[in-house]
Amino acid sequence: MGLLDDLKKQAELAKSQQLSAASLQGASVKAVEAKMKQTFLYLHELLKQLSVLKPVNPLVFPVPGVAELKNLQYLDSFIDNRKKRINDLEVIDHIAFYIKWGSTNKVSLERDMPASAQKVRDGLVQSGVKFAEEELRSPRGTVAGWKFMIDQAINTDIKISADHDQMRLQVGSRNLMRLGSEEFVVPSDDINEAWLEEFAKTLLGHPSAFQKYKVQGQLR
Repeated sequence: MGLLDDLKKQAELAKSQQLSAASLQGASVKAVEAKMKQTFLYLHELLKQLSVLKPVNPLVFPVPGVAELKNLQYLDSFIDNRKKRINDLEVIDHIAFYIKWGSTNKVSLERDMPASAQKVRDGLVQSGVKFAEEELRSPRGTVAGWKFMIDQAINTDIKISADHDQMRLQVGSRNLMRLGSEEFVVPSDDINEAWLEEFAKTLLGHPSAFQKYKVQGQLR
């Protein structure tokens, strides 16, 4: 066998491997895209129903050492998605939505020591909770304390990104099951009607099996 014949066989093998890899990638892209579409349609319909029902979230959201936000009612929501092209396919890159929860009742706190007032201030800032603050004056006009008026309102922010290479959905959340950020990874094969219902329960503050997808540390 000559050198040219050997090179031809190597080229044919390389082409075959490339076609096989492209075929596998195309199949995974289509599979993940189907799950992203299913997820978007379900959530879009869910938020429409919530806008009518306006449920109260049963979760209590504590600001450590400061206060608890509770009895928060659905106020508003919005959902959208962004697309991109992979080869000749247009697919959903990510889904982003939020749910606003709130109450007309504000939490009022008073502190008379600078250190305790600063602790309240730091806790609220770190938790991202809106508040107003005023100084309390003594009859002599000196600062006698601080009063905090805390809004009982939070946004649950969710971003669901398609990871076509790993055939999974990456879910980034803020103020979902607690105040703060959490991340979840869900294999695309797990996405079905039952999973979507569990996710919906989580969004509404009810017990669910969604917790098992939580990521410890950073996504890779």
